[in-house]
Amino acid sequence: MSINTITDKINSFFSAMDAKITSVIPMPAILLLCAAMSKKGLSPLRSLMNVCQALEEAGIPTGPNPDGSPNLIVAASHAIINEVYRAMVEDAVVQGGIKPGEMMIMSQGSNAAGTVISTGSNLLPTHLWGLIN
Repeated sequence: MSINTITDKINSFFSAMDAKITSVIPMPAILLLCAAMSKKGLSPLRSLMNVCQALEEAGIPTGPNPDGSPNLIVAASHAIINEVYRAMVEDAVVQGGIKPGEMMIMSQGSNAAGTVISTGSNLLPTHLWGLIN
């Protein structure tokens, strides 16, 4: 069974669930990983190909001009897509928040007296930061 088949089944399962339930029950990390693995990843060349296809379908030619000069619409699209890609890869961050009491915090360690295990939940709103990789 391929990863695409698995993620399609998981996505259809979550689509069938009530939105209230899915907002309360956190998605396990393994499901997020499976969904991420099924995507092709960000590609400026693939995006440019999709834009050129959409332009052609709209009746806008994407080949060289009749005099042989380069098509400026494609050149402008390429420059825009490359900048968006650069900004996402180099500048973008992911931010999020967790409402008070929604995150269970667990820790485990040891000291001279033995193993120490503690559990609790966040009492204050929690702010998250991350990078897009």
